[in-house]
Amino acid sequence: MALAPAQRMPLARLRGGRWIAVGALGLALAVAPTSQAAGPPELVLELECRENGGRWQTCRMGVVKLGEEWWLDLAHQRIRFRHDGSGRMRMKGSRDPSWQSVQARWIAERTLCWDGVCARGDLPLD
Repeated sequence: MALAPAQRMPLARLRGGRWIAVGALGLALAVAPTSQAAGPPELVLELECRENGGRWQTCRMGVVKLGEEWWLDLAHQRIRFRHDGSGRMRMKGSRDPSWQSVQARWIAERTLCWDGVCARGDLPLD
């Protein structure tokens, strides 16, 4: 069944020729198996981010393994995220060497937060 134009989500092509939907609903946590070695990101997106309720600023999201490992580049640091598939999600900033457990939650349409760090825009879906 074909979707009407208003229902179509933009697509992004990953390395290896795989396509994913990029839309307003967020990161799905199911992924296809990939190699264990971390490599360059499969996908890099321009978004808006903020920390601890501050002002929104341009940032980049790099997806290393869709639904498992990604990062946000803010003006002053890179924040890395990992999800192990069991519901446990962790984040680590470049200024803090330790991983901390975080909860993801939607605060508005197209806006996903992990504790005090929020990103808004066309987040990748799988």
